[in-house]
Amino acid sequence: MFRVMERPKLYEQVVDQIKNLIIQGVYKKGELLPSEKELIEMTGVSRITVREALRILGEAGVIETHKGKGSFVMVEGSDLVEEDQGKESYTEQFLNSTNARILLEPAIAREVASIATEEELREIEKRIRRDNLEDGDFHRAIITAAHNPVLLKWFDELTNMESEPVIRSLVPPARQKNMSVRIEEQHQNICSALKARNGEFAYFYMKEHLIFIRDVYEEYFEVFYH
Repeated sequence: MFRVMERPKLYEQVVDQIKNLIIQGVYKKGELLPSEKELIEMTGVSRITVREALRILGEAGVIETHKGKGSFVMVEGSDLVEEDQGKESYTEQFLNSTNARILLEPAIAREVASIATEEELREIEKRIRRDNLEDGDFHRAIITAAHNPVLLKWFDELTNMESEPVIRSLVPPARQKNMSVRIEEQHQNICSALKARNGEFAYFYMKEHLIFIRDVYEEYFEVFYH
């Protein structure tokens, strides 16, 4: 079966252009990027598209924008190409791991809604936070409440596959401010369903959350790891 190759979105093309300028040393760490107006003229796209590209680069830690001053480069050009050989294998194992979690974690959440103790539910609720979302504490607390050490070992092995970003100079989605707010909201929905002992809602919210994570990281990989 042939896979249809999708053309990169306009903002992704602008991101690539700016990345390449940094990689080539046209703009070095600490230097100011062209203004929005200049980028519009350089790329031939709309202001909205340029702003979306700058937002993505800003969230990933490549640039930092200061109102009234502009956007400054925050990484070395070499940072954007380091450890290139590991990118493909890492993205593949991350997505395989997340797809496996999509298959099983919603069902686990549904079961936990019925069997978790009140103490375990309180422990799960404690794990809802924006800081350090990458550590998986919230999900691990849910798996622990399933009272099955095999599932806990399975979860630890899978999350270990997701824990080593190749380009360490970048900020992965789980640590990006806007994304972490949405992730915390989704965790809250899952927790509320568990506390209400509503297994079907727990299943739905967990599946919705994990699909969101997969899709967000898939786009992140496409922009920065391809």
